[in-house]
Parts: sequence; structure tokens; C-alpha cells
Amino acid sequence: MKTNFKSICIKVLFFLTVSTYAQEPDIDRWDNWLLVGNKIVFGGENNFQHSHELQWRVNENMSALKEWYYEGVLTYSPNANWEIVPDFRASVKPDRKDFRFGFAGVRKFNFSSEEGTLNGQLVNQMKYQIDIDTKGNLRHGVRYVVTYNKIINDHFIISGLIGPFYRWGEDYTGIEFIRGGPAFTYSFDKQHTLSIAPLFGAAALGDNDGWTYSFTPMVSLVIRAGKKYKYVPAKYINF
Repeated sequence: MKTNFKSICIKVLFFLTVSTYAQEPDIDRWDNWLLVGNKIVFGGENNFQHSHELQWRVNENMSALKEWYYEGVLTYSPNANWEIVPDFRASVKPDRKDFRFGFAGVRKFNFSSEEGTLNGQLVNQMKYQIDIDTKGNLRHGVRYVVTYNKIINDHFIISGLIGPFYRWGEDYTGIEFIRGGPAFTYSFDKQHTLSIAPLFGAAALGDNDGWTYSFTPMVSLVIRAGKKYKYVPAKYINF
């Protein structure tokens, strides 16, 4: 299993690298990113779980480091349908450091077959965040992301997601970006999953400067420290 896992990871990264370099659009209006992360999840046997992720991102057709960051997320599930999710992200960028404090409410709907087996999930995430950087900038933002997860079998999940992000601050107020696309998840077992999300995005360049677009593939390895959870967790990408 370890050999197959390493082989799959190497092939996935090679495919994404080749596919992004195969395009040569004007990066002022189109760019290719790559997002790679590793997350560890603890808890879930009761109403609480917490996760810790390291992720790095490159842009400008994968030629420049955009940022790398640590993100910690605490999830409280009062029942099977809701999650209350505060989080914190510390990012290191080429010209500054960013600190993001977020608070989200997640409403999830779990769908089961006639036999009672879970076969789908609809997740609604509404999140407020405040961003502070080492240059003294303070910004606010709100996002609403809808994700649908279709469980194919014990190993495969196919998802689709879309969501806008609204920003307000001294420099810009309005929809800052929209991101969406499919996602594919393979579960090796109850504790190890690999997700690939070939997402697309559109970002505002300013008040009157139009939009720029991006292909933003994400690769994420998630490791659960335990095998059991009290409520089925909401599955979504916290971009």
C-alpha cells in the first residue's frame, strides 16, 4: 500500500506540472497556480475536532512562490446538521506576513439510500474573516461556498463546489474572487485520503480594471488521527 500511495502522489504531481506548463496565456489575464497541502485531523469522537494544515501555493504559471501557510481549524458540532468553525491562518508571502482570523457556520445535509447508507452530502459554508498583515493593512471578508459530495463507494467521492468572496477594506470593496470546480477524493482507508481539485477562479484586478482568471489545481493529503467520529464531518475546501 505504501508503494502504491507514493506512486499515485508522484504521478498526480507530474500530471499537474505538465498540464499547467502546457498552457502559455498572458498571465495578466490568465494564470496557472498549484496548491499542495497536508492536513492532520484530531478528535471527532465527541462534539469537537481540530485540524492542522501546512500548504504552499505557487502562481505566475508555477514560476513564483505566492505563499506558504499554517492553518488551524477548530470544529464544534452541536448536532448532525451544523458545525461552528473558528480558524486561524498565518501566511508567509514574498513581501509580507498575513494573519487571518475566521469564523464560519456550516449547514450540512446528509443523504442516504433506501438501505440507510450515506451516499451524498450538501454543505453550505458562510464565513467571516479579518486579515491583518505586517504592513499595517486591515481587511474584512465574507464568503459563501456551496459544495456537493457524491459518495460513489467506500473509496471514491466526487464533489462540485462554487463560491464568491466579498472583500471590504481601504484599497478595495467588492467581490474579490470567485472559485469553483470539481474535486475527486480517494480514500485509502478510514484515516488517509487524497483529494485532487482542478478548480478555476476569477479575481478582480481593482475597481475598474476588469478581471483576471486562473486554473488552480489543489492536491491535499488528509490524515485522520482516529477512525471514529460522532457526526459525519462536513467535507469542503477551506480556500
